[in-house]
Amino acid sequence: MKVNIIGPFPPPYGGISVHVKRMMLFLINNNVEVTIYNESKDCNKSCKNIQQIGKYKKFIFKVPFLKCDIIHFHTINRNIRILMGFFKIFNKKLVLTIHGESLHDQLQQSNWIYRRLLLFSIKKINKIVCVNSNTINELIDLGVKSKNLSYIPAFISPIESDQDFNNIPQKVWDFIEDSKFLISANGWVRFYDNEDLYGIDMLIELIKKLKDRGYNVSLLIGLLGTELENHEEKSYYKELKNKISEYNIQNYIMIFEVKDTEFYPLLQKSKLFLRPTNTDGDSVSIREALYYKIPTIASDVVKRPEGTILFKTRDADDLYKKVTNVIENNFYYKQKINNIKIEDNAKKLLRVYKELVKG
Repeated sequence: MKVNIIGPFPPPYGGISVHVKRMMLFLINNNVEVTIYNESKDCNKSCKNIQQIGKYKKFIFKVPFLKCDIIHFHTINRNIRILMGFFKIFNKKLVLTIHGESLHDQLQQSNWIYRRLLLFSIKKINKIVCVNSNTINELIDLGVKSKNLSYIPAFISPIESDQDFNNIPQKVWDFIEDSKFLISANGWVRFYDNEDLYGIDMLIELIKKLKDRGYNVSLLIGLLGTELENHEEKSYYKELKNKISEYNIQNYIMIFEVKDTEFYPLLQKSKLFLRPTNTDGDSVSIREALYYKIPTIASDVVKRPEGTILFKTRDADDLYKKVTNVIENNFYYKQKINNIKIEDNAKKLLRVYKELVKG
């Protein structure tokens, strides 16, 4: 069996690109021929399985002629999603994974012509993998056949390597070593509904409050995609850093601008993971934290995995209450999630491929 995967491959590191990387390694380890068509601008030339797309306008004409059994799309590009139905003419087995709220937003924001074209295309796809169960219900309401839908969260177990640890700068390890109680978080400088999508502003206010009330904690933020920030995001990022200095908490917060490594080495050293997003799909980071038995607090904006401690979205007081409870009862919360099993979903995806090929 030969599988072509179209989507982002790190760098930069993010939920989708890490998922694609891990799925590639899983398939290789299971003797499946796989090629990644990488839509990221940074080309990873160290792996023979990766081809750079370049510009989609040229690449889309190559898609119908790709020699493979399965084409699996992870792109969130609306126009490519519209064209996927056309590729069916060439008798291709197509899989689309919908990450986050991208499809919902596209259906809401598009004019009626794009909306109809997008729905027409989606209904032609052999299998749509939804990382969020709410997306399943939305698609069924829009007329997509349930047999063409699968709910498979995006988490794939890390395939650990020394390189991932070695790529983390020594100053980060020094910060971790000096921390008495390490809290970790990750995300991008992004806005959603005119709010800080990843709640970085809330994290800064949280650490100030904890420090003022005598808690000896440190916060490590793995910040992704800083090189991709637009003018507004760069300006906001500067405001966040100024706020840290203004509060005099720069010794308690480190913002690590992630470029060439995954987040799991930092999670392993954490005593608490925070995910204060104001929207979400299915957070790979939450499942990864629980996989490593790290107590996790997240906003209640969407359904979260079993074992996650929820706080009211954008409610700073509720976040503070939940965090202090975990700090003071850390052993209890670690024991509470000790028996929770986080599934490695790579096997489920491979099963989808095999069923389509048989099909």
